[in-house]
Amino acid sequence: MLLGACAELQEVSDAAQTLGPPLQRFSAEGRISVRQGDRRDHLRFRWDRVPDSDVVLLMTPLGQGIAELARDASGARLKQPNQAVIAADSLPQLAQRIFGTPLPLEAMADWLRGARPALSGEMDGWHVAVSETSAYRQHRLLRVIEARREDVEFKLVVDDWDVPE
Repeated sequence: MLLGACAELQEVSDAAQTLGPPLQRFSAEGRISVRQGDRRDHLRFRWDRVPDSDVVLLMTPLGQGIAELARDASGARLKQPNQAVIAADSLPQLAQRIFGTPLPLEAMADWLRGARPALSGEMDGWHVAVSETSAYRQHRLLRVIEARREDVEFKLVVDDWDVPE
């Protein structure tokens, strides 16, 4: 009986070491922080995903909408109130235009939806690590993911998930 209990604990421990199975649709809400040198930015977000499309609403820490990032087959766009739309072929290219550095947003989207089961990796010179996960129905989802490259640090914390069945 004792050996059976140990085997069961091992399976739970192994399951906590990977993400997935991948989600095709979800809504996630949480917080983002970006540090580059002495500059620090803190935002709230709502990320809506359907197959082949992402829409991320960025908000102030108090919840006021300030920008919308969208990605689909035609490319990536940033919409801000009373400003021209900024477009690029991909999310990393859009991040380069906005922040001056190509944040690994597409790879982070894959980690967010559980399509990259490993909890860390290197992407285009970025070290990306999932530092906390949580169970949601039959899925293991990320709660905290961090990316670092040179003097830039990016952290995304998911506070709430909504996954259609």
